[in-house]
Amino acid sequence: MPQPLIPITRKHAIVFACFLVLYEFLTYIANDMIMPGMIGVVQAFKAPETAVATSLTVYVLGGASLQLLLGPISDAYGRRPAMLIGACLFFVFTLLIACSQTMDQFLVSRFFQGMGLCFIGVIGYATIQEIFAEMDAIRIISVMANAAILAPLLGPILGAIIIHYTSWRYIFVMIACGAVVALWGLWRFMPEPIGQMKKDGEVIPKATLSFKSIFSNYKALFTNRTFCLSSLAIGLLGIPCMAWIGLAPLMLIAEAKLTVIQYGLWQLPVFGATIMGNWALHRLTYRYEINQIVFIGAIIMAIGLALTLILPLLFGTNYKNLMPGIIIYFFALSVINGPLNRFCLFVTDVSKGTASAIVSLSVMVIAALGLEVASYFFGAHSNMNFALYCNGVGLLFIIIVALAFLLPRETKNIEA
Repeated sequence: MPQPLIPITRKHAIVFACFLVLYEFLTYIANDMIMPGMIGVVQAFKAPETAVATSLTVYVLGGASLQLLLGPISDAYGRRPAMLIGACLFFVFTLLIACSQTMDQFLVSRFFQGMGLCFIGVIGYATIQEIFAEMDAIRIISVMANAAILAPLLGPILGAIIIHYTSWRYIFVMIACGAVVALWGLWRFMPEPIGQMKKDGEVIPKATLSFKSIFSNYKALFTNRTFCLSSLAIGLLGIPCMAWIGLAPLMLIAEAKLTVIQYGLWQLPVFGATIMGNWALHRLTYRYEINQIVFIGAIIMAIGLALTLILPLLFGTNYKNLMPGIIIYFFALSVINGPLNRFCLFVTDVSKGTASAIVSLSVMVIAALGLEVASYFFGAHSNMNFALYCNGVGLLFIIIVALAFLLPRETKNIEA
């Protein structure tokens, strides 16, 4: 079992990680449980069909809204208080969604609920990265990801069952109850890494919250070619995932005429592959370096995305012919994501809260834009256009990540 680098017990660190992953699970399942019911939501509010993808887009944009401020604030005032504020925000706006009476109210509340996503990478996972050594952090995050991935794995089925027997509003009431538990756990067990001395004698610095220091740190990040390329690569990596989550209700329910239960069952192998990918990542960390793991994952991803084109060309554009390639892609996504995030954060000397803010912002903005473009390409429910789009994004990812690893690295002096 990994030992924390700061003066807290291993049990304390693991319990914190459990409550952090509960909070992450709730932010994910807040989207995954409602997706099978979004067709019904837009019909109830007499909204256009495009609102299905838009509901996910505004949720993701909410997750991008606080990043640039949140990183420097947490570097200066601490990770713990910022995380607790985020958990409170998520609880309040989850309840407001349950009370919404129009599509506009629903979407506005979804945006503010999505702000809860900001605090996972910038605060929560930055804390894990700071209190554990490199490979220990990657292994712990891979285990946490397996727990969090239960949200997209179980969410569609649970949401379908709730919607079938009751109302979609009860989904958000249940999530709000879970948010109270997560908030208590984070308040009770989350450590404060800022200002702590690690076992190697290094002190996790407390930054100064001033315009000069913020400008200097962001300048250092945006002029660090390797950091920018790897941040862009992380964003591109998740676009096919977001496109699948946002458009699967249209592909499977609206177009293929599946029931919400059948929709949920088709998500099992897709998100089950992410659990297998995290298991594979855990094993790979004992044998390979970060760049080697990313290279292996990129090859697997390329194979999966290629199959989303080849199988429909050979056997027809039925959604079933997309599934093998989608499943392989989700496996590769889990293999690549953790190591690439670690590489990105530690390729710069800028404090991890500020660096995480840029990474998270890149992921959210690129995902939101990528989803809207995917929705446009999907157009008149064309599965082939969806596959072509995902392959184009995958090719661009491979080019960008290759440049990030192959070009000379650079670091810059920063303001404390």
